[in-house]
This record gives sequence, structure tokens and C-alpha cells, in this order.
Amino acid sequence: MNRFFSLALLASISMFTKLPMALAHSHHTPNVCSTSAPDICAHLGFENEPNTTDESAFMLHFMPKSVSPSLVTNVAVKLWMDDMGHGSSPVTVTAVDDAHYDVTKAYFIMAGSWQIKVSFDYAGATHEISIPIDVK
Repeated sequence: MNRFFSLALLASISMFTKLPMALAHSHHTPNVCSTSAPDICAHLGFENEPNTTDESAFMLHFMPKSVSPSLVTNVAVKLWMDDMGHGSSPVTVTAVDDAHYDVTKAYFIMAGSWQIKVSFDYAGATHEISIPIDVK
């Protein structure tokens, strides 16, 4: 009986510790590839749907087609609204591993179409990927 209880407890702890991670990025963007470095693509995973009232946090995930993600360096992220010709305050970008970056302190100050402009160095040059999102 004690063995059964221990196994049940371990199973429920395992399930509940993995659940937040599974739900953490429930809003994903499609993959977008760099036009100047087509081997490098990326998408975003938002913890919550971005809006104009709350701080947004999201995961930037590089999806290289045929190269190691460790070849991507000097990653920077900028929020930009093409229609209005302005962006928002600077965000904080923290490397999690070679392919994943946490982006925090993202404030979308207006509803509408935004571009998440990701710049990075690869193969001796600076490249950019612009990932569109809609903010309500």
C-alpha cells in the first residue's frame, strides 16, 4: 500500500510540475525565416495573448534548418509598429540555451499590427527576422 501511495504521489507531482510548462507558451506564431539567411528561422511563444494593458513575456525560438543554433549570436529584439512608425520601450532578452531566448518587459502600447524585429549575427553578418503579431 505504501508503495502504491508513493507511486501515485510521484505521478501527480510529475504531472503538476510539467503542466505549467506545457501551458506557459500557449500562443505561438508561425515560423518566419530570414530573407538574408534563409537557413535561420524563428517563432515566438507567448505565455499569455499579448495586449495593451499588461507586460508581455515570450520565448524566442530559433529553428535553424541545417545549421547549429549555436552559430546564431548577438540576439536583440525590438517591438515595432509599421503603421505608426514607432516602437515601444526596450525589452529584456535573456539566453536560455543556444536556440531559446526569454523576452520580458515587452509592452505593446497600442492595439494593432506589430512586428517583433529580431536581429542576430550569423556567418559573419548581421541579419533580421521580422515576426508579425496582432495585439488586441
